[in-house]
Amino acid sequence: ADMISNELGLQSPSLPAYLLYPAALLSLLIILFVMGRMRNRAATFVIGAAWLRYVMSAFHTVTYRPLVAGMSANALGSMGTFAVGLLYINWRHLALRFLLPFYVLIALAITSAIANDGVTPGLITVITKHGYLIVIILCVFSAMRRMQDGDFMSALLWAFFPPLLFQALSIAFGVGKLTETDVTATSYIGGYNHEAAFSVILATCLTVACFTTKLHKHLRTGIVLLCVFGVVMANYRTTLVAIGPLLVMFFAFSSLRRFPLRDRPFVVSALIVLVAIFLGFTSLLFAERFDDVTVAASGDVNFFKPADQYTVEESRLLSGRPRIWSSYIFSWLDGDITEHVIGYGPESWNDVFPLYAHNTLVNYLYEYGIVGVVVLLWVWLSMLAAALRVRHPRAGVLIGAHLSFLVLNMATMPMWMIEGNILYGIICGYTLYLLSLQSGQQQRPT
Repeated sequence: ADMISNELGLQSPSLPAYLLYPAALLSLLIILFVMGRMRNRAATFVIGAAWLRYVMSAFHTVTYRPLVAGMSANALGSMGTFAVGLLYINWRHLALRFLLPFYVLIALAITSAIANDGVTPGLITVITKHGYLIVIILCVFSAMRRMQDGDFMSALLWAFFPPLLFQALSIAFGVGKLTETDVTATSYIGGYNHEAAFSVILATCLTVACFTTKLHKHLRTGIVLLCVFGVVMANYRTTLVAIGPLLVMFFAFSSLRRFPLRDRPFVVSALIVLVAIFLGFTSLLFAERFDDVTVAASGDVNFFKPADQYTVEESRLLSGRPRIWSSYIFSWLDGDITEHVIGYGPESWNDVFPLYAHNTLVNYLYEYGIVGVVVLLWVWLSMLAAALRVRHPRAGVLIGAHLSFLVLNMATMPMWMIEGNILYGIICGYTLYLLSLQSGQQQRPT
């Protein structure tokens, strides 16, 4: 199984070859130049790994097909990238206490697999994803510690040149994809397979742009707005909502620093008013896309019931997510004590459901039981707690990035996609870097 939803197979159109190949080649030349200028091996690895994933996914009609032992080129690429990444990390950093929850996640996946039906390809997939995430965290941490004043983040932005270029071409040449639930809405996703993964790439670009301190402020704001425009054109509501906390923090902290302390309460008040106006405007602009959110929030619909009791109208609400969640939760409830505690095993949903869970917590409940949900919350909240301890001008933006990632997990599954692991790896690696600055020394392994 690959690291991406199987729900749409290979139906999404790729960009035509006469656009795709020259654009990919141009981006290769640029990224080789950028990587060649890096003076740090870990930085070179992260930039190359992100670029490789984003370009391979654009060739999804080729890279998603089974190649060896049922594994696609994309899956093999992820395993290879993880293996190469192990050569670029500082092995002493593997003992950082912040990584303990991630190791427990891997141990839980192994335990659940053995308790169910032994070692499966699903277990190898899950270990690869978690390993990939750890490697990205440690390489971002090392790169930030070794490079001057945010050079790494501004260089990393070049990895997003291909998806942004592919999307621009898909808009210019009208290569769109109908969304799953609303056949009148078109997603411009640069010939990628699915809006979820593509919009996560744009959210990652947005996060890196917010983190970088090296760019001129107008250029940085321009890249941020370009990413927001890209998410709107990708037409994936989940990511549109999720980037909210990061955007609020970015614009709030960018504005606040320009004013003396005594004026800041007035500035905050003005910002709150502006945010309210912006949200009102957005809700008008996307009223049609968010209609069912209003219905779902009204409290008139009972969502907690078996999936087969949903009416046709209820099944359509929120792109069908409540019905999908219900089918996972009630299947888990039907299990025995072992399944309640440690779930049905890694990637076990593939054999039972046509669609992935569209919520990381629901997925973990099904695959790893109550223990899985507790460990996953430990991972997220321990990293958020680390971010809250940061005393740095970028602390607000960092907390915004963590909150955005958590929101994203509530209606899609970024930790299940390599694209999402790159995003979370950058956020966590940057968190550890900013924390290490205030101690004035490397975080002590425990």
